[in-house]
Amino acid sequence: MFSFVIQLCLIQNAALAFAENNEFHLATSSLPKDLNFMPSLANGHLGFTVFGDAIYFNGVYNGEAGNSRRARLPHNLNLTIEVFSEHLRAYRQYQLPPTQYVMNLEGGYFQWQQNLSVSLGDTVQIIQRIYAHRYFNRALVYDLSVSRTSSQETLLIKLQQNSGNKSEAFDIQEKASNSNNFFIYKALTRQVEDPQFQTQRSTVYIIENDCIPPEGKFLKLKNGQKYMSYRFILTADHKKHVALKEMRNVLRFSSQELLNKHAQEWEHFWEHFRIEIKGSLVLSQIINAGIFYLANSLPSSTSNQPNNPYCGLSPTGLARGQLDADYQGHSFWDTEIWMLPIITHLNTDWSRRLLKYRSDRLAAANYNAMATGYRGARFPWESAFTGVEVTNPCCPEVAQQQIHISADIVLALQHFYAVTHDETWLCGTAWTLASEIAEFLISRVSWNITTDLYHVENVMGPDEDHNHVNDNAYTNVAFKKALEFASFVSSVCWNQTEQSKAWLNVAQKMYLPYNKSNDYHPEYAGYETGEQIKQADAILLGFPLQLDMVNTTRYNDLVLYENVTRASGPAMTWSMFAINFLDVGFKTKADEYFLKGFENYIRSEFKVWSETSFPFKGSSNFLTGIGGFLQSILYGYAGIRFHLDPKGRSQMLLKQSHLLPAIKSFTVKGIKFGNASFALKIFGNGNSLLTCLSLGSLPLQLMGKTPEPIILTDNCAISLENETVTIQTPEFTSKL
Repeated sequence: MFSFVIQLCLIQNAALAFAENNEFHLATSSLPKDLNFMPSLANGHLGFTVFGDAIYFNGVYNGEAGNSRRARLPHNLNLTIEVFSEHLRAYRQYQLPPTQYVMNLEGGYFQWQQNLSVSLGDTVQIIQRIYAHRYFNRALVYDLSVSRTSSQETLLIKLQQNSGNKSEAFDIQEKASNSNNFFIYKALTRQVEDPQFQTQRSTVYIIENDCIPPEGKFLKLKNGQKYMSYRFILTADHKKHVALKEMRNVLRFSSQELLNKHAQEWEHFWEHFRIEIKGSLVLSQIINAGIFYLANSLPSSTSNQPNNPYCGLSPTGLARGQLDADYQGHSFWDTEIWMLPIITHLNTDWSRRLLKYRSDRLAAANYNAMATGYRGARFPWESAFTGVEVTNPCCPEVAQQQIHISADIVLALQHFYAVTHDETWLCGTAWTLASEIAEFLISRVSWNITTDLYHVENVMGPDEDHNHVNDNAYTNVAFKKALEFASFVSSVCWNQTEQSKAWLNVAQKMYLPYNKSNDYHPEYAGYETGEQIKQADAILLGFPLQLDMVNTTRYNDLVLYENVTRASGPAMTWSMFAINFLDVGFKTKADEYFLKGFENYIRSEFKVWSETSFPFKGSSNFLTGIGGFLQSILYGYAGIRFHLDPKGRSQMLLKQSHLLPAIKSFTVKGIKFGNASFALKIFGNGNSLLTCLSLGSLPLQLMGKTPEPIILTDNCAISLENETVTIQTPEFTSKL
């Protein structure tokens, strides 16, 4: 009896939390018309879309070259129920009432509830919950609990599995059971991505604690029984013994204990990074949902068993990837330019893993460069398991011409080092990648004897509406910045070499399209003013590339390209307009683009993003748009930037801050710099408060507040009044 009371209280507490709609609870009684915009749940190892038909496994792809895509497993946790009463061997099916749905961002689970009246005075409460466990990260969990106020009749709960069609990607062996009554499947992908870099097909072992037959499974709530629970657990790994261990460990916990352990991991995450909004519940929900959907595709910080190597972050995350609209689960420049600058503040280890994904595929990039007639490392436009080019066969020119991806990877290395000042990493991982990519870049440029400048010919920039162009402004500046950083790493880690001098020479003589009479940067050589473009391209010179230029030029770039960027452009385009307009002092314009960057891209029910604005079609759970949106808050309105100085110091610049549109204040907690963490509260009118949440062993100085540097200490609090200050690390110290 005591156990029942505890269980019933837990159910009642869950129901109370269910109705609450706050900044972390997205509650609704109706689902989006397009179920592609249901929440995506993942843990860096496994992922799925709620009520979808697919489960995906980190790093498992099927298909050769451009036909490679995430390998789909049927979604066996997609369960629905029906309720029947049993009386004198006759069965009556109850019509289930409307459902309440909640995406709990704080606890990392999706829950839905129905309250059914089965007879006079007898109410049945049904709660279902599904999540990808953050600690037991080989496990996916479905929970069902049924409680009622009376117990005068027998109820039958019919479970029906809605797994979708058989897998198109796996050969799955017939089920077998062991002494623990587990059901074990062995799934083998049907085709390798590239036989040179993948010699064997991928194997996944799937273990389930129950088997639901095609006709369904009945659970019984007997006469006199007021509470019943059921759970379906799926574990999976490349190794059978790992999946088995995970299942056994999971089943040692009750449903509530298992949920608590999962929620604790999410609580730990939110303690280390948050953006708190005062004055707008809707904006707060959008921000929290964006952070959640971005973070939940990445690996758990702590896990029951060691994480497997992480295989990149695609534009729609781990929970999607079979469809062309999901970019087949491939990694692009989206990771390095749009997502990683934010991810570094969520968890610096996540960015390390994403950059390690690139370094682990260096051999394939070397091969790609050699096969196309160049030196060094040429990373593919689209990358999956092996690191060979896997761009869809529909679009060969994209793979051939969007060569800025290699430079983008170096820009990500630079940003990560500027934030973390990790010297050992710089002279190891960063140097290996930057030096190999630099060799590709200088082998790809052409020297013009007349201009005595280097040009990059026959390319496509971020604007994919224009191919086979010469001297795309973004590409040329990305080349320049990447070569400068590679030369910098050489100088601080190894002293300057003839090789690195050659890189710097090309960087210094890189041609940049510029129209002097109109004082703006043409998108490419020969660009005609007024020609429509797909997305942000030349305006990215201001941010994120941070090219030195006068404000009038930067403003002219913005005004010219805002009028020719097509309305169906991807979400992150408008976020970059917002940041750049703030930088040149036009907040009203920035506010307009900040709002434009999310208002028409988000489905209201669970704040899931679309790649393109309504009614255009595009990818769902578009993490690239989320990354751009969050950058507009951190690097735009909060006024934070990161730089390197010639002496190898990392610098965090705090510029004039601005309030987000129509809010009272906001706070960014968990800004990472060095091995420290900061919070910045923005009050408006350029006023803000910087506090030190934690300071590591790396000494940090505040410059610009007083004539002398201020050494930061624990629990510091610094008021900023419409001023610019810099926090910097010591000079580079190691010479390996």
